[in-house]
Amino acid sequence: MATPLEDIIAKAIKDADKSFFNEDYTKQARSVMNALKKAGYEVAPVRPPEGLVEWAKENIPFGRLRPAELITQMYSMMVENVRRFDK
Repeated sequence: MATPLEDIIAKAIKDADKSFFNEDYTKQARSVMNALKKAGYEVAPVRPPEGLVEWAKENIPFGRLRPAELITQMYSMMVENVRRFDK
């Protein structure tokens, strides 16, 4: 079973900053983002950034794919590239 996201986030914050005063929230946030990425997650907007859908259309995998395979590949491709267009 995968580690719950809350546990990943809590551990990342705990490990990032040991201070009791003047916590470095940017350091904590960076640690959370890195921990999520390491666990196989990506933080992405609910709606695709402008340009991502067009880019994905132009990069659809060629060949015969079952619908589930196509959707899985498209999802992964779009999530992996969301940072390119999220500006």
